[in-house]
Amino acid sequence: MVKTLSLTAALLLATATAAAAGDDAELLAPFTALTAKSDPSGVEVGAWGRTHKFHGVLPASIVTQGEEILAAPIRLVGRASGEPIEWKRAGNLLFQAGQAEVIVSGWQAGDELIVNSTTRIEMDGLIRVDVVVLPQHRRSPKLEQLWLETPLKRERATLFHYFPGRWGSASNSGELPASGLQLPFRPFVWLGSENSGLGWFAESDKAWQPESADRAVEVVVEESEVVLRVRLLDSGVRLPLTFTFGFQATPVKPWPNDFHEWRIWHVPQLGVGSTLPVPKEWWLCHRAFPDGNPRATLDRAAELGAKTAVFHEDWLPIQNYPVTAPEADFKRIVDACHERGMKVLVYHGYELSSLAPEWAELSDEVLVKDTQGRITPGWYRHPEQRDFRVCYNSVWADRLADGIGEARRRYGFDGLYLDGTIEPWACCNERHGCGYRAADGSLHPTYPIFGVRRLMQRLYAMFHPGGLISAHQSTCCATPTLAWADSYWDGEQFAGGELSGDPLKKLPLGAFRAEFMGRNFGVPCEFLAYERPPEWTFDHALAVSLLHDVRVRPCGLAALERMSPIWNVMTRFGVSQAEWHPYWEANPLASAAPDEVKVSLYLHPKSAEPSGRALLVVSNLSPSEAVAAKLALDLGRMGLAAPAATDALSGESLDCAGGRLTVPLQPMRMRLVWLK
Repeated sequence: MVKTLSLTAALLLATATAAAAGDDAELLAPFTALTAKSDPSGVEVGAWGRTHKFHGVLPASIVTQGEEILAAPIRLVGRASGEPIEWKRAGNLLFQAGQAEVIVSGWQAGDELIVNSTTRIEMDGLIRVDVVVLPQHRRSPKLEQLWLETPLKRERATLFHYFPGRWGSASNSGELPASGLQLPFRPFVWLGSENSGLGWFAESDKAWQPESADRAVEVVVEESEVVLRVRLLDSGVRLPLTFTFGFQATPVKPWPNDFHEWRIWHVPQLGVGSTLPVPKEWWLCHRAFPDGNPRATLDRAAELGAKTAVFHEDWLPIQNYPVTAPEADFKRIVDACHERGMKVLVYHGYELSSLAPEWAELSDEVLVKDTQGRITPGWYRHPEQRDFRVCYNSVWADRLADGIGEARRRYGFDGLYLDGTIEPWACCNERHGCGYRAADGSLHPTYPIFGVRRLMQRLYAMFHPGGLISAHQSTCCATPTLAWADSYWDGEQFAGGELSGDPLKKLPLGAFRAEFMGRNFGVPCEFLAYERPPEWTFDHALAVSLLHDVRVRPCGLAALERMSPIWNVMTRFGVSQAEWHPYWEANPLASAAPDEVKVSLYLHPKSAEPSGRALLVVSNLSPSEAVAAKLALDLGRMGLAAPAATDALSGESLDCAGGRLTVPLQPMRMRLVWLK
């Protein structure tokens, strides 16, 4: 460590700098103001629900939800000039302390090397680390190996998720295998449990030289810890070198207990109908309201309890463009939703349309390109147009945000349904700064995490407080961007019917808990069910999702009719105020046989208001066998004495004597059982 005198001087400088620097960034709810303090042992920075301690260039301690997640300080290990690197001195200073951003400067040194770092901690707990590796004064070491290692407590790293994944599969999420993981470069890797975790991220593998490209990132499972190893270098290089990467402990923000009451209704094509009036030839009419009576549709949706209406892409004539027509009629449909107590979310996505007026001027500059300079074609729709993937590292991010802001002022909607927007698509378009050249001149992609994050943060600020940002993504729970959504919608990767037959083969429960639940990230999830009856239906999806306190988002009136009774039961029970006890708890309040049956429950204990009630989600996950599920209930711990049991949807009475309950269940079906 540095001498006391020099550290004191550094702290005095830090205090003066922090006081003078101020904080220009707006603090956005529900995030709370960062805290920062320094003493001879290092710098401590607090964000909502988390505390980070720095003793050199990297975090030495990360506490999330009151529990330490690291098994040891995060470290740089390796070899230089034929010897293991030994760091003999380290220190840091608090350079700037604001409510929304804290900057820490750090250093560590040995006989051969110096490492300097600038670390930025933002209001959502994101930690960005810019590291420079340099030779010591009058030394010319050859850096032969450099690994970044993050040791996590084994019990805190039972699940994994990484991006990008693979369409049609959940292989990028699940229970961490005992053999660990060996991965090529991935821009986001998360390790954790059902309640918390730690994400690591980097926009590219620029300057990396792993021994094998297929083992650039490793997860090593040891007896007492799990080590996330990033193999920055496995071969000799000359210095200096610069690396940028980051960390983010999860959950990123408080869990919104009222998300059950958002009641989001998604209609694939929701436009303006002829009774408002609007010309029948308008492209929306025949798709959104085939009966020509949108008011009746909205009335029925309101009767079924919808509180948020999602307008899909066809609210616009030009895909993802912020101007519609006829504007007055679209404003009327927004007003009609508001009159019925429904918020309105409108669609925007990750593509630029060939119909956009800016296409000729900006397409070459703003579109995603691959290593060969090719653009990626996406959606085709009417009026006839093609859409191509756009990169938010470009000027289009500001163009889009400006347009959305203006559209909000014109039409009065309450939030956004963002399709793919949170995903940092791999991009090699050098015209806007993506991609990098290796020593051999070859072009490699950037995953523009920071660009997407800036856009998402701006949109979040635009609609809060009071609005909603719903992110539709699949295979991607990268928290640096997901943090700025109120909820996310996952599951489109199974649109090809992959979940038909035996859904848990393609979507194991461990994968669902890692990627599709949201509690571990602090952002509620809704599940998307692409039905393939009779093998995969809305009811099948409910059997899986409700076990995890996840709703299946209703798409269209038919699905809304199916979801409405469930919403109503949960509102009457008061799940927003209840304790949630999932099936994987170590000491469950309810257990079931056979093994294919799982039970999660909401509980109002005796001391609560309203008191002495439990709502059970009982699911038979067998794809083919009906069962008479045998439940054992710990009524004493529940605070219930001789409760009556009722099917909450049908009203059927169920026999519950001595804490024993039998629930008949069809294959891949759930029942809600109310105990009171």
